[in-house]
Amino acid sequence: MRLQMIQKPPVVFTLYDPAKVISQTELNVKHSARRAETITRLWLSYVWTVLDDAEPCMEANEGAFATLSLASRYKSLSGMEVRNIRRTTGECYELKRGSARLWLTETEAGDVFLSFFQPQQNPCIREDSTIDLTYFGSDTAAYFIATVFESYEYIVNEYCRQDWLY
Repeated sequence: MRLQMIQKPPVVFTLYDPAKVISQTELNVKHSARRAETITRLWLSYVWTVLDDAEPCMEANEGAFATLSLASRYKSLSGMEVRNIRRTTGECYELKRGSARLWLTETEAGDVFLSFFQPQQNPCIREDSTIDLTYFGSDTAAYFIATVFESYEYIVNEYCRQDWLY
């Protein structure tokens, strides 16, 4: 019997032109919501595309605190504010950079989720707006969070200045 080790290349999250990722149909549907929710939904749609394009990895995440510690290495997150919100289901950290907000939650079982809307009692209450980071290593999850915050500026610059959003 032979055991062969394969080294996978690091995960890369690509920032795209929002106009090429978000369809006109999606814009029309999301336009019916409140302005703040519209921006968040467009941002989430964009981020799902970025995530879907990345090669999946199966690494153990060391938890929300470890991910946040590693996130501080990214220059794009240097102005990020972090507020710890304790919940009965585990730790929840509100991440804020400018007007962009995300919530990083770790459950008692050690699962790590990134939410685009504030979690209520259960961090998975809105599955369509929650990304499971449990199987991304903490360093890859931190890189993903940096990419997500950076993409917010792309969405705002592309759509907030257009008449359809007001």
